[in-house]
Amino acid sequence: MSPTFYHYRPVPMDDQLKEEGQGPHKLLLLIGISVLLVVVVGLGVPLIIFALKANSKACQDGLRAEMEHRNVTHLLQHQLTRAQEGFLQAETRAATCNHTMVTLLASLEEKTAQGLKQQAQVEELQGEITKLNLRLQNTLAEVERLREKEASREHERSPTSAASSLTVAPALSLLGLRVLLL
Repeated sequence: MSPTFYHYRPVPMDDQLKEEGQGPHKLLLLIGISVLLVVVVGLGVPLIIFALKANSKACQDGLRAEMEHRNVTHLLQHQLTRAQEGFLQAETRAATCNHTMVTLLASLEEKTAQGLKQQAQVEELQGEITKLNLRLQNTLAEVERLREKEASREHERSPTSAASSLTVAPALSLLGLRVLLL
């Protein structure tokens, strides 16, 4: 047999299989590490930029201003709520006052109408009193005239009959009053 020349060293079969299997695993591991490095750098750089901007003075001032505006807005909302409640209470009081005013005006009109009616009745009664006083004066004048006439007649007749004329005069005046009252 002739000698064979191998350009590689003879290696046991188990070792050769192990070497062939390591090549693709190393490549996959290298690709995985590269992708992981790209992802970390790709996400890390924007994260660092965001952290720097978030912690910048302008951003801190903006957050502080936003908090102040929130506080002011909350305070203004509270004041608006209180003002609206006060307005509703004032409207309720105004409605109550208006209702009371309407009631009082109606009562005043009723009292005024009653006063005018009573005034008319008073004037009517005063007119009747004036008429009755006139009739009374006329009747008393008539009684006085009749008394004088009777007294002159009696005086002509006799002195004793003057006493009887004194009793006739009150009877006539009573008769005259009775006529007036009817």
